[in-house]
Amino acid sequence: METCQTILSVEQCKDLLRLIAKKLCVRADLISTRLLSEDDKQDMVNGDLPIEALECAVQCWKDAGMPDYAHGLTDPYKPTT
Repeated sequence: METCQTILSVEQCKDLLRLIAKKLCVRADLISTRLLSEDDKQDMVNGDLPIEALECAVQCWKDAGMPDYAHGLTDPYKPTT
């Protein structure tokens, strides 16, 4: 069975992150900088990262305390004041 991939623009990817962020009550910039690696972002653009999988990953990451997985760190997120 063949699947059809949809290539997204960078703006479409940002819109998707904002939508998921709003739905899950987390900041989109944190998803982009702490969860997604550059390869993950490229997979989004290429259509290789299904939206459902991304949403599930964001929920799991949020439940884990929003660590900086993008840079290999596992400590929970602590906002700076």
